[in-house]
Amino acid sequence: MEFTVINADVIRSGRDDDYHNDSDATRTFENVGCLDLSCSNILHIANLCLISSSNLTSLKLPVNRIEKICNLDSFTNLVELDLSHNHIKQIENLQGLVKLQRLILNHNPLTKIQNLDTQRDCLEMLDIGCCNITDYKFTLYLKKFTNLISLVVEGNPCQTEPIDSERTFILSIVQTLLVFNNRTITVEERKEAFNIHSQMITMLKINDRKRKLMSVDEQLRLERMIDRKDAFLDGIPEGKDVDFNESVFRNTTVEHVLMENGRYGIHNVYRTYANDFKRMITEITEAAETSRGIRSRLVYKFHEELRQLINSGVDESRKCVSKFAEYKKRVKCGLSAGSDNGGNSATNYDNIPYGRFDERTRVTWLTLMRHEDKLSRKITKMIAELRDVLEKQIVEFKQLVNDRFCMLQRQQNLFLQFILEYAVSSVQSDDINSRISKVSQFTNDISQCMESQASQVERAEQYITQSASKWLNDIFDKLNSAEIQRNRRKISEIATFIHNQKEKSEVAES
Repeated sequence: MEFTVINADVIRSGRDDDYHNDSDATRTFENVGCLDLSCSNILHIANLCLISSSNLTSLKLPVNRIEKICNLDSFTNLVELDLSHNHIKQIENLQGLVKLQRLILNHNPLTKIQNLDTQRDCLEMLDIGCCNITDYKFTLYLKKFTNLISLVVEGNPCQTEPIDSERTFILSIVQTLLVFNNRTITVEERKEAFNIHSQMITMLKINDRKRKLMSVDEQLRLERMIDRKDAFLDGIPEGKDVDFNESVFRNTTVEHVLMENGRYGIHNVYRTYANDFKRMITEITEAAETSRGIRSRLVYKFHEELRQLINSGVDESRKCVSKFAEYKKRVKCGLSAGSDNGGNSATNYDNIPYGRFDERTRVTWLTLMRHEDKLSRKITKMIAELRDVLEKQIVEFKQLVNDRFCMLQRQQNLFLQFILEYAVSSVQSDDINSRISKVSQFTNDISQCMESQASQVERAEQYITQSASKWLNDIFDKLNSAEIQRNRRKISEIATFIHNQKEKSEVAES
C-alpha cells in the first residue's frame, strides 16, 4: 500500500460532518472541529494548515505510519489527540497544545514519558498502554499532573515486586487518578494502596519538600550571583571566607600558633584582625551595591529622557510630512499649488509644473534630514554626558576599592608578622640547629602565606576594576551602536519616502 499525503481530499474524508463539495477542494476548512484520519497509511503529520487551527478540537490519527510528532503548535484549542498504533519513539513538539485533555499514545515504541510540562494543569486522560516503557519512573513525572484522572499503562514490559502490586503502587504515587487501566478506582483500593505504600508516600512527600526548598535556595543563589555580578562583587569572598581565614590563612604555622597558644589570648588577637578584614570587605561590598544603585538610576533616567526625545523628534517629522501631504491634496483637488491658504483655484494635478512640485519635495527632504541631524546630535550629546557622569562614578568606586584592598593587605601582613614573631619566640630547643630549622620553617611558611594572600587580594581588586571598566565600555558600545542603527534606519525611511514621492510626481508629469 502506498503512503498517503494529507491533502484536501483526505481531510474531507475524515470530517465529522456531511461536507462533500468537490468544487471547493482547495478552500481552507474553517469549521472543522473533529478530524478522524485513522487507517489512512499517513507517514507524516503535514499540510494541516488547510484546517482552521482555532476550531479544531479533536484530531485522530491512529493506525498510521507516523514516526514523529510535529506541526501541531498552532492548534492551541486541541482538546483530544489520538496517535495510537503508530511508530512514534518520543513525545515531543506538544508545547503549543495548552488545552490538551486527552492524549492517546498506546501501541507506539515509546520508552519514556516526557515533554508534557505544558499540559501539567490540563491533561485529564493519558493512554500509554502497550509501549516499550521498562520502569515506573514515569509515575514520579505524572505525580505533578494536577488534573490527571485516567491513566492506561497495561501492556508495558515494566514490572513491580510483587508482580500483582502494580495497581496499588501507581495509585499511591499518582494520587489524582479516578480510573486506572480502564477500571474505576474504589475507595477501598485507594485506602489499601495508601496503607501498603505509606512509608514510600511519606518519603516522597519529604523529598518533594526538599526539592521545593532546594529550588527556592537555588533561585536565591542565582539571584544573588546576578546581583553580585552587576555590582562587580564576584571577586570578593563571602560567607565563611569573608575574613580570608579559609583560604589565605590555612597554613601550618598559623594553625600551630592558634592551637598551641590559645590560653594566652592569641585567638582574641586573631579575632580582632579578622573583624578588621570583615569590616573592610563589608565596606567594599556596600560601595559596590551603592555604585550599582547609582548606575541603575542614571541609566534608567537616560533611557526615559531618550525615549521622550525620540518621540518628540518623530512628532516633529510627522508634522512636516503632514504639511507635505496637505500640499499634495490641494494640488490633486485643483487648488493653488503655490498658496498655503488654498484660496485660489488652480489647474488640475496633471497641469501643475513638475518643477514646482519637485522643489516642494526637495524642501521636505531637507527639512526631514535637518530634523534627523538635530535629533542625532542631541542623542550623541546625551550619551557623552552620561558617560562623563558614569566614568566619574566608576573612578571614585575604583579608588575606594583600591584604598580598602591596600588597607586589607597591610592588616594581613601585620597579622602574619605577629604570628611569625610569636612562633619564633616560642621555639624552645637545646639544639641550636633544631631551633634554626624551626625558625626557617616558620619564616618560609609565613612568607608563602604573605605571597598567597597578596596574590588573592590583587586578583580580587583586578577583577573588580576590570569588570567596572568592561561594564562601562559595553554599555556605551551598545548605546552608540543602537543610535547608529536608529539613525541609518531613519535616513533610509526618509530617502524611501522622498524617492516614492518623486516617482509619483514624474508619473503625473508624464
